[in-house]
Amino acid sequence: MSLLTRYLVREFLRLFSLCLAGGVVLYLVIDLFDRINIFIRYGAEIKWVVLFLLYKVPLMVYQIVPATMMVAVLLTLGLMSRNNEVLALRTSGIPVSRIAAPFVGISVLVSAGAFLLNEFVVSPAYQHSEYIRRILIEGQTPFSMMVRDRIWFKGEEGFYKIASFLPARKEIQGVTWFTVARPFQLLRRIDAASATWEEDHWIFHDVVERTFREGEMVEIARADRKRIDLAETPKDFEVLRTETDEMPLRKLTRYIRKIESEGYDSTPYRVDLQVKISYPVLNIITAFLGIPFALRLPRIGGLAAAAGTSLILGFTYWILFAVVVSIGQTGMLPPLVAAWAANILYAGLGIYLLLRVESQAIH
Repeated sequence: MSLLTRYLVREFLRLFSLCLAGGVVLYLVIDLFDRINIFIRYGAEIKWVVLFLLYKVPLMVYQIVPATMMVAVLLTLGLMSRNNEVLALRTSGIPVSRIAAPFVGISVLVSAGAFLLNEFVVSPAYQHSEYIRRILIEGQTPFSMMVRDRIWFKGEEGFYKIASFLPARKEIQGVTWFTVARPFQLLRRIDAASATWEEDHWIFHDVVERTFREGEMVEIARADRKRIDLAETPKDFEVLRTETDEMPLRKLTRYIRKIESEGYDSTPYRVDLQVKISYPVLNIITAFLGIPFALRLPRIGGLAAAAGTSLILGFTYWILFAVVVSIGQTGMLPPLVAAWAANILYAGLGIYLLLRVESQAIH
């Protein structure tokens, strides 16, 4: 490793660590104040609040590390530009690509680290934090769980066994509803291929309804379409998405194969699968995008411009990413396009600007 590379890496890692630590602390403070009323209302013990926040740190790191990458690149090169170091390097004949190489190399490592963090740490840590919030702080009873690639949900009047939930369409696929009485006694079981929310009620499709009395089935009825009044609305079922959102890649892949083999639509989950791959790659893209912007910053006010640039680019990326992913989950875009469109656009912009800076340096 050359002297220049070691210098660039050292300066970058110093600023990257500071920015990441500052971002996590800011995230924790915002999250704490956002939930402080809930903690006070339930009289939460300090130790549970602290553990709840600590278990969320891996998710916070995963979410903010792409923005941290861009800010660190902009600050590193911005400070070097203000101190005339970049000018000295370029007048010495060192190409822009040589200056950019260490940052790109680090971004590849950070991208791989972010992927592994999400696969092996984020999901179990987040589940612990939600358990602390719901059970130990708010005193709720567990109401959803994944068993053998099926989601079980506890409703007001019984239990649901669900293959998948599509929030964008307000649709439940492969649903079985068990109505029970106390003590645990089955009263009714309804099996349906799907259930859709229409205006203010649920419509079940391809329905088989069984009625029980004292544990014995006394009636069975079938219908192509039937309105069933449930206490739950689509908003109540949104918690089911966390069961798959937090799945590791390998488990989500197995779940997709399972519901597809049963003939259900897996489009939203295939979008989620691609997002789990595309999001860590964003760390490389933000480095690519930050380098040319940093090299073009003015010496006077360059750091302020760097901060403003990173905020604008980050904000526009998140809007574009969220919109395209939402469209993809409705099935209007292929999952691959929905998850990668924003990345491809920003990667193209970064490469274009980097080549432009390089060509300007040559001339």
